[in-house]
Order: sequence, then structure tokens, then C-alpha cells
Amino acid sequence: MRQHLRVRWIVLLALAVSLLLATGAFAQDEPDPNAAITWPPPVYLLRGAVEIRGSANLPNMTNYFLEFRELNDTLEAEDTPPIPATLPRSTPVIDGVLGVWDTTLATDGVYELWLTANVSGGEAVRHRVGPLRIENNPPPFAVLPTPPVIAPVVTQEPVAPSGPTATVAVASANVRTGDSTDYPVITALPLDTVLPVIGISNRGTRWYQVRLPDGRAGWAAPSVVRISGDTSGLPLVQPPPIPATRTPTPVPTPATSADLVAGIVVLDPATPTCQQTFTVGFDVANLGSAPTTVSGVVSLVDSRAADGSPQGTTIGGFPILQPGQTFRVNMPLTISTWYNEVHRITLTIDAGFSIPDRDRSNNTRTVEYTLQKGGCP
Repeated sequence: MRQHLRVRWIVLLALAVSLLLATGAFAQDEPDPNAAITWPPPVYLLRGAVEIRGSANLPNMTNYFLEFRELNDTLEAEDTPPIPATLPRSTPVIDGVLGVWDTTLATDGVYELWLTANVSGGEAVRHRVGPLRIENNPPPFAVLPTPPVIAPVVTQEPVAPSGPTATVAVASANVRTGDSTDYPVITALPLDTVLPVIGISNRGTRWYQVRLPDGRAGWAAPSVVRISGDTSGLPLVQPPPIPATRTPTPVPTPATSADLVAGIVVLDPATPTCQQTFTVGFDVANLGSAPTTVSGVVSLVDSRAADGSPQGTTIGGFPILQPGQTFRVNMPLTISTWYNEVHRITLTIDAGFSIPDRDRSNNTRTVEYTLQKGGCP
């Protein structure tokens, strides 16, 4: 059986390489450089949280997002809707990090990755890269090389932190050019990333100026980092002026339009257990008189009911919905904190307002459960 799996993977890799040479491995012949994925390349092995790099900087762009879909043994797309890898974002990106794809939320296999950039008053621009192999659980007999780490060009020699440090305390933390969410995002950093703290905002916002691994300075909010060390001697730094931002073009909602409605929520198993993955099933219905214009995203936040502190997040996707159609979005979730306490799950349809919707007051559903201790210490 092991030999059979190994031969199958070798044959699949050979087929992928042949397709890469013949067709550019699904990449468009001449992708728009302002809406394209530049990393990872086709025929690449991915594990864990992966930074997806490229550009999303089209004129009149309203937002962009990443999604993925599994390929079969002949490297054709499965007949299933694509799954969102990131939530929609409106801040343009030029040769930078488009988002972080947590591949642990998908089963091991071969996938294609899509970038979709929506444009006000025009057609969305899409760019596809594949095949890409996810292998977070390699077979015991496999001896695989460690994928190289592609990092931006280092502008100065990295120095080990000797003063106070900031450790990312959430799944993905934005580092910005200034001390508020009005500033553009420089990059998004995964959980437990450690950065030197080099200053504190002099405007009383309590945001920290940090040194990124590539040498650039950025700003992190106190809500997304955990500070270690003495910060009393840090200088007070004047943030740059807030950049002028383009006024977004309002998207009119026609009288005849979709109406997305949050339906029932089903937990499987019904009593989630600490450190054990369970599935949150969420019904999304279109009760309007017209189909949705594009596929959509559901965002999920698990919080401790006692204080509202977030304990876990994930996203799920649904296809274009016809009038009267309901789709069950299944999202895997693992919670490892505050067992024997009540947790609250909040589900929101289309939090980025990408789909014209007649009534947004019915787009949210909240349920509560008590997390069982299980084998947690």
C-alpha cells in the first residue's frame, strides 16, 4: 500500500510538470500584473500558514480575495464551489502579501488557487495558479525536502531582539504604516511571530512601532500583540500623516435583488470538546427575487461568553445562489481554551459587503455551547 501511494504521487507530480511545460500550469497566458499571484509558483508543496504574494491594484477595485479548489487525479477541478482562503480586502497591494492561506483547514491533496479582484462597474479580474500540493500530514515512509522559504529582500542585517518584544497573539495580525486602521497594511503576520518594539505612538493610541524581519518599521495595535519586557524607556514616535483615501463608489442595490438570510446552525458533534475539531454547519438562503451576483464568504468568530474575547476564527464559502436556494456552509473549527465554560459562535454572511443585498439586518446568526474538557490539561 505504501509503495502504491508513493508511485501515485510520483506519477501525479510528473503529470503536473508536463502540464506546467505545456500550458503554464493553469496560469493565464498574460495575467494582468495588477491582479496576479506571484508566489507560490505552480507545482509547489505547501504546509501550514502560507503567505500568498502578488498584486491587487486595479483601477476602481472594490475588493479582492483568495479562494481554492481541489483537483482530481487528472488535475481537473472538482465539481464543487471554491473555498475562500481569505476574507475580501479593499486595500490595494503592490508586489506584497495578498493574504495568509491556512492550509491546515484543507485536507491533503492537489489544489488550484484563485485571486479574484472585483471592479466597480466592470467584470471581475481573476488569476489562477496550480497545481499546488498541500501535505500537512506526509506518509511515514515519505522523505520530502523542506520547501524553501521565500522572503522579501532584507535591507539590513537582522538583529536578535535585545529590548522589549511584541508577539502576535491572534491568528493573523496586520502591521500598518501608522497607528490606526486608517493606514494601509504593510503585511499580515501569523500567530506567535516575535518582533522588536522600537517605539510607542505619541498620540496616545497605545499602538507600538515594531521592526519587521525585512528591516522596515510598522505599527501594531495593542489588541493583536502581547508585549514582553520593559517599554518605559521606549521613545514616543510621531506617526506619519494619514494618507488620503479614495472615496468608495457606492454600489446601488436594485429594487429587484438578492436577500441573503442567515439560517439554522448545526454543530457536529453537538457538544464540542477541547482540542478536538468539530464542524459548524450554517445554512445561507437567498430569499430575494434575483440571484446573487458572485459567490460569497461567511466569517465565523468563536468567543468566550464571559468577556467576549475571541478564541478562534475561520471562514467558509457559498456559490452563487438562485432565488429560493439554500446552501449549507460547513466550517471545521478547533477550540483549545476555556473549557467547561460557555462559548458564543457568531456567523456573518458577506461581512465585506461584496454582494448587493436588499436587507443586511438578517445576515448574522449567534449560537452558544459549553466546551467540554475532554483530554485538555
